Amino acid sequence: MQKITVKDGDYNCPPPMNKQDWIEILSDDSFMSNNYKFALSIFYLESDHKATCKYLAEKYHTHPTSISGFITQFSARVQGKLNRFEVVKEDGSPNWWLITMTGKKVAGGLFEWRLRDELIDAMKHLSFVDSSQLKIDSLSTLVNFINDDLSEFIIGFRRARKTLSHKERATTAGILFRHKGDDSDWSINEGGHNEIQYHIFLRDDEIGYGLGFNAQYVPFNNDKTSLELVKPFVEAFLSIQDSDTVDTLKDRGFDIDLASLKSMDEGGYNLFGRVVPLFDNKLSLIEYYSIINDLKGEVFELYKLIFETANKLDMNEKSAIQEIQQPITNPLLQEISELLLANKNLILTGAPGTGKTYLAKILAEAWGAEHKLIQFHPSYDYTDFVEGLRPIQNEEGEVGFELRDGVFKSFCKKALKPIEAYNFDEVYERFIDDLSEKSLEFVTPVQKKPFKVEVTNHRNCKATPMYENASSMSVTRNHIQIYFETGKVNGWKPYLIPICDYIENNYNLKLAATLDTDKKFIIILDEINRAEISKVLGELFFSIDPGYRGESGRVTTQYANLQTEEDVFKDGFYIPDNVYIIGTMNDIDRSVESFDFAMRRRFAWKEIKAEDRLSMWEDQIGDWAEEAKQRLITLNSAIEDIQGLSAAYHVGPAYFLKLANYDGDFDKLWTYHLESLLFEYLRGYPDANEQLAILKNAYDLVETDASNDR
Repeated sequence: MQKITVKDGDYNCPPPMNKQDWIEILSDDSFMSNNYKFALSIFYLESDHKATCKYLAEKYHTHPTSISGFITQFSARVQGKLNRFEVVKEDGSPNWWLITMTGKKVAGGLFEWRLRDELIDAMKHLSFVDSSQLKIDSLSTLVNFINDDLSEFIIGFRRARKTLSHKERATTAGILFRHKGDDSDWSINEGGHNEIQYHIFLRDDEIGYGLGFNAQYVPFNNDKTSLELVKPFVEAFLSIQDSDTVDTLKDRGFDIDLASLKSMDEGGYNLFGRVVPLFDNKLSLIEYYSIINDLKGEVFELYKLIFETANKLDMNEKSAIQEIQQPITNPLLQEISELLLANKNLILTGAPGTGKTYLAKILAEAWGAEHKLIQFHPSYDYTDFVEGLRPIQNEEGEVGFELRDGVFKSFCKKALKPIEAYNFDEVYERFIDDLSEKSLEFVTPVQKKPFKVEVTNHRNCKATPMYENASSMSVTRNHIQIYFETGKVNGWKPYLIPICDYIENNYNLKLAATLDTDKKFIIILDEINRAEISKVLGELFFSIDPGYRGESGRVTTQYANLQTEEDVFKDGFYIPDNVYIIGTMNDIDRSVESFDFAMRRRFAWKEIKAEDRLSMWEDQIGDWAEEAKQRLITLNSAIEDIQGLSAAYHVGPAYFLKLANYDGDFDKLWTYHLESLLFEYLRGYPDANEQLAILKNAYDLVETDASNDR
């Protein structure tokens, strides 16, 4: 096998393949994936067939690592398929890029890559770009393509929707769009009905896609009309229609009938979307990946922004109606609430099936707190919880590492996020009203070139240089707001800064920001003792103490030397005062880590007893509730009578909720759920079978000699 060694810093090497080799590779449909075709095509279409991955990523609305990853995979597979050469670095590691490309370093530390001449000739010979098209003969075909190529994104979409909607149900695993039959020419994302939706259609030789507002039907068992359900999302979109995200999509051809959206009636449907033409049922890969990248990128960002805005509008509406939280009337929940308020940290213990996690979630909702559930497990560690190094890939396909926040640190940052407490909205509207009366003239800060500023129809600013045939530049409300909030310039710096200086000098702009100290954040650590708690917390062992909340508990973390200046915890990590921790645990679990005494004293402890949680059956198991109560009490009493067992081994009422699945068949509940649990309790007992029989009799409410003796 030929070995081609490339010196460090050299991004050229003799061509390992000729034109004919490439023709054979490119003509192999079983080898050439759409990803490979797309990546090669976008380089081919550039002047002299060269570009940086960063430039192409911006042009095609994706991430540089996606493009570099496609080229890396393609080149590695080419080498493996031919199996007659290796392109390696001096240290012997592979350099797959140089199979497909030559390159050089350019300004900014970027790499400019060019397709190899032999590959270019082969692509010309095959008319590769023109022939690399997808045949779209039906919506079902299109949907299958998109679902396959979105793959990992769908996981993130499902998680985002579950978080934003506060619902467990999301799109079906592995599917974003479900095609419901050949009689339909449109499809929406699974799980969402009267909310903001992904939408795609195929009709009249064109593909349309984007975000839809649906008031066509009401999901089962809902007390609101379709229009009432979708209205918050419509209002959210209208309130952000001038945002950078919307503007970016509009620049790429996304459009909506605003008048129709504002006046939408019951049964209406509006789409903020883009249309792509089909020719002879064929779609170019460039257009196809534009759809894919939009769905994964800006469309997804807008989807989340609309949802978040709708949630804020809903919360504001609720706050206006109800200024204070309704008191907690359930005695058990009230006790848990008082314990958590007093101690910051709380462990809920109890037998399996007592609904400990459910109680934690209910309390968070009763508090109006933002909450997050984390499932602990034996492999969970400090890097998952606090912070750690995570692998990343550069343009050359080389793997490095960067510091990433764990879920708890991210949650604490969220609790420290300031709320807007300034008068920007009022000031901006006054400024726009004044500007509507007359235009203003400014000069750019450096070159002192004059320009005028006017108001657009969307109440943004339009800056126009004062020379003949000059093009206008849009300075949006969002540009101005971001500059005042962060000092960052996101566009048209020479025009933005003079406008902002004028606003600051002529209007009473207040830029104070404060923390919402009344808002509570609850993190729920489910099965907290299944992980090695000292390993997970690390140096937070100290700051988790209720007496050291806030900056007084600041600690230096293991990765302190890697913190950036922008990190709120750059001087040390601490747990904010408004962050509360609830852990749940079954202390009888024999496969868990120990919970040492030093850690135990940092938590309040509350046992959740089975008999205190019978209320969870309400409206759930109907006529079987009374018999279920008798069976549960009798069974748990028999469990306590067994030497070595205690109330910690009780059976919780959650198990009996399964009666609804078995139409009240108590025997099936025993056979499929309780028997195996109780046998595990009795494992190692010499008379386990006899004891299990006693428990079965207790469950069946059968009087025995043993029970009479008691």
